[in-house]
Amino acid sequence: MPAELSPGALASKPGKFELAHTGTLLLDEIGELPLQLQPKLLRALQEREIDRLGDTKPQRVDVRVIATTNQPLSSLVEAGKFRADLFYRLNVVPLTIPPLRERPGDILPLIDHFLGKHASRVPAAAPEFSPELLSRLEAHPWPGNVRELENFVRCMIALHPGERVGPEVFDAGGCSQAARFTPPNAPRILQAPKDPNESKELLRSVPGTTMREMERSLLESTLEAHGGNRTRAARVLGICPRTMRNKIREFGLPPRRYA
Repeated sequence: MPAELSPGALASKPGKFELAHTGTLLLDEIGELPLQLQPKLLRALQEREIDRLGDTKPQRVDVRVIATTNQPLSSLVEAGKFRADLFYRLNVVPLTIPPLRERPGDILPLIDHFLGKHASRVPAAAPEFSPELLSRLEAHPWPGNVRELENFVRCMIALHPGERVGPEVFDAGGCSQAARFTPPNAPRILQAPKDPNESKELLRSVPGTTMREMERSLLESTLEAHGGNRTRAARVLGICPRTMRNKIREFGLPPRRYA
């Protein structure tokens, strides 16, 4: 696949296949790949070569490809939204990852992982989940899968640093209702209003949070508050849809989730 050339750039930059040469390339949400780009990907997979901008000869690449999707590609093929030849080229060793509700044994290890991952970014100690709360989390169906669980853990870190958290927070509606249990002097995270006409309250960030982390938090919370709708979220934030799309890509947010 050709590398992109930015306006005013003097030379091309290496593309994903070139950067992943002799390694592994993850193609996340492959079902979202536009039809016009699918022949280029197919050629890269079949011929093991790419065309760089400005080069006269194709460049050989040796890449192991892993593609993920949350929708059946076979259905997209039938609907004419995905090339059949590309589907069969990718569908060599299919693996199905069951939803979190079907593997409750993974919930507690994931909680430990997310606590360690996100608590290290703030100076306060990580919250302690009570056994009752852990039992409640194991029994929850988690319709949003691992991402929903991670967001809950991040919320508890932000709202209850160093505290022992019980099941009453989760029973009240999870992260969306957890603020009512926040101590008066506890730091709060940026939270966008659900109604664009509501007055925007300026919330204090967690001490030690960087501007980039604050920006990502505001972006995510605004998208969540508006059901993942990019256009409405962009309007609330005062940016254009194109900037919103670029920010989603910049922060590595899943594009399939936000339409």
